Amino acid sequence: MQSLKQIADSGGFAISKPGAEAYVKAIQDAEDDLKKIDAHLHRIQEEVRLGTSPDAQAMAKYNLENAIGGPGTIGLVPAIDQLKTALREAKEAMQKAAENYDRVEQEIEQTHRSY
Repeated sequence: MQSLKQIADSGGFAISKPGAEAYVKAIQDAEDDLKKIDAHLHRIQEEVRLGTSPDAQAMAKYNLENAIGGPGTIGLVPAIDQLKTALREAKEAMQKAAENYDRVEQEIEQTHRSY
């Protein structure tokens, strides 16, 4: 499946400038929220001290794997990194789609002038 960015880059997606600006604003808000979360991510990447019993050690390992990834889970931190990439690409796609829209509008305008 093609990404939104690939579709926009190929000219297969267009959006008006005001529409793109609204999406870009929402994406930037999400990116800002993720920056706030980043300040706290180091905490969940540390092994929690739950004790020395086998159950406590297993739970500490389980918590860490859920944070950074492990068998059966991508992990919260890698998932957040993927979300950041997706948001960046979506923002680029919206900007390209707005350019596509402007290009199509100009082509239509020139076509009408030639008649």
